[in-house]
Amino acid sequence: MTATPPTPLLQRLDRLDERVSAWLVIKPRADGVPRRWLVFLRRFSEAGSYGIGWIVLFGVVGILNDGIRRGGVAAMLVVLMLGFNTVVKRIIRRPRPVAKAIAHAPTTYSMPSAHTSMAMVGAATMGVIVPDQAWLWWSVAIALAASRVLLGMHYLADVLAGAALGIACGLLVAAPIVESVGGG
Repeated sequence: MTATPPTPLLQRLDRLDERVSAWLVIKPRADGVPRRWLVFLRRFSEAGSYGIGWIVLFGVVGILNDGIRRGGVAAMLVVLMLGFNTVVKRIIRRPRPVAKAIAHAPTTYSMPSAHTSMAMVGAATMGVIVPDQAWLWWSVAIALAASRVLLGMHYLADVLAGAALGIACGLLVAAPIVESVGGG
């Protein structure tokens, strides 16, 4: 079975996405020395790998707020988002960007961004667990998504697709499930 070639419109949109994304990537310094804030951005972005940062956050907030069951369910939902995202990536099979701000290069496919989709599910569920700070959770999720493009790990369209997928799953599935679990 051969893949159907993309239409001319999709090819043009893909080239536009490549150019815009390459323009957004943080350019390395001419002397090759990494910028300090770039190292911080990479570490921040890596905290989203496999949902680890969100899982740790769910544990800490769950213990502090007597919502360990909710935190456990939220962690499971973030991991399920990773699995779902991986299936979608294998269907789409978009290669990673060439332009990079750092030497690190993920080996999986690019679209949709799993970091972004997990971050959106994390923000949606944290908004149920600690609703007074929903602005903070969504800010962290958006910053994590932006970091993926700035570091050259994803194209802008990958992050937008990951955001759409994560927001839909987060608000329509994950948040209601976490809400139904209750604290304690």
